Amino acid sequence: MGDSHYDTLGVAENAAPEMIKKAYVSLVKEFHPDHAGSNEDKQQEYNERLLKIMAAYEILSNPESKAAYDQERAGIPAAPSPRGKKMSGMPTKSGDIETEYPVSMTIAAYGKGKIPMKVAGEKVVIKVYPGVRRYRIENKGVPVEGKPRGDLYVTLKVIPEENWEIDDAANDLICRLQIPPKTAEQGGTIPLTLLFKKTIKITVPAGVKTGDRFAPPEGKGLGVQSPKKKGNIIIEVEVAKKKGLFGLFG
Repeated sequence: MGDSHYDTLGVAENAAPEMIKKAYVSLVKEFHPDHAGSNEDKQQEYNERLLKIMAAYEILSNPESKAAYDQERAGIPAAPSPRGKKMSGMPTKSGDIETEYPVSMTIAAYGKGKIPMKVAGEKVVIKVYPGVRRYRIENKGVPVEGKPRGDLYVTLKVIPEENWEIDDAANDLICRLQIPPKTAEQGGTIPLTLLFKKTIKITVPAGVKTGDRFAPPEGKGLGVQSPKKKGNIIIEVEVAKKKGLFGLFG
């Protein structure tokens, strides 16, 4: 019981969805790899904790998968599901290793040279390309008797970023942004801080309402920088309720 998804997130079994999300967001911030400094052991610890946190939330945030998980914990047979069952870093019969590695949304969208990691006790360096989430590294699996050494397959898991999400189908970056009522009504320009911390001015069209989405011309090509298709930045509007309150919201 001490290693359940509920324990991982630190919530009760009857916790409301908003409490589950609140705990998840807090833990993601606490164990973000950026907070591990240059200590490799601490980086590895944070990466492993983060993967468990993300896997727990994936199950508990979905009513169907949560119900199936609760049934399983109660000893009630449930339909088999691959979700949440992957054993990270474990070799298959072929000698291949399947593992996951958490990366920031900035790295997932724009790439970042090379990422060192440790898999099955061995150091591996992966060159990360923008928009590419799965990598195969030949001969970095485990030896199998009578067969060549297997390969390593690494799937990058994107660490959630407050107010941002990736639209994988379009390679767009969706930003939830609060806009002052006057600007929403009349249009105008407001600042937007990008994932890589640069601030640009974006043009808001007149008449936008909460829930609307628009693509500011200044965000063209600033989405996921995939070699196949560069995405754009899409703004999801939240009109501020109080005059003078504007900026990103949580």
